[in-house]
Formats: sequence, C-alpha cells, structure tokens
Amino acid sequence: MWVVDYDIPAEPKARRMAFYRGLWGILKEFEIVTGKRSTQSVWIVDNEVIARRIHEHALNYGRSHLYNGDRVD
Repeated sequence: MWVVDYDIPAEPKARRMAFYRGLWGILKEFEIVTGKRSTQSVWIVDNEVIARRIHEHALNYGRSHLYNGDRVD
C-alpha cells in the first residue's frame, strides 16, 4: 500500500484550485472514480505509479510525504 499525505496552503485560492484541477486530471487518467482517503489530504492506493504522480504533483503546490507500508489487518 502507498500513502500520500499532502498539505496545500489555502491561499492563494487560485493556486489551490490549480492543484485540485491537476489532481482530478491524474485521477481521471488512471480511471479512479473514488479512492480510500482517511482525510481530504491523504490518499491510500495500491499502485506505486499513481501514488508517486500524486506526490510529485503535490510537491509543486505545497508539502507532501510518500509512505510505503503493508496492511496489517
């Protein structure tokens, strides 16, 4: 499992919206309709390529951390 945890500043709003438009483009590209999210700024995916794309995109707009882990339950 891959976890992407990002923080995009609320201001300026246009920059934040640009981040989300890009994120929606990534999700559409990979045909992701919904994902597992623990909060609005965390994505949990089982595909490293998708996780890295979201992570790299988020780094252009704020902070992001990428984690790899094993599901334990």
